Amino acid sequence: MDIQINARNAKVTDSLRAQAAFRMERLQRLEQRITSATISFEIAGTTKRAEARLNAAGGPPIVAEGSGATLRNALDAAMDRIERQLKRRRQRRRDSRTRAVRGRQGGLVGR
Repeated sequence: MDIQINARNAKVTDSLRAQAAFRMERLQRLEQRITSATISFEIAGTTKRAEARLNAAGGPPIVAEGSGATLRNALDAAMDRIERQLKRRRQRRRDSRTRAVRGRQGGLVGR
């Protein structure tokens, strides 16, 4: 997976870069088809924001944004949101496969 880390009006420390890369690598266990990831940090006034964008094969890009008192808090919020989206995506995929199998076997579909 290709990981890019960008900063706008902010200085990203090495420890924050390492934490961001580690958190992105851990998302591979939820979605194996992730091809690239981009994390953008931004400071606008007193607002600190982080945006995470994942590109996975077979679907649209997944985008999550978080804000917080520090860049690390913003990163944590964005990563929590993107993790929820990946879990929901995986569950929907599993449910649709289960409905398809159940429909072929003559069971009730949609329950």
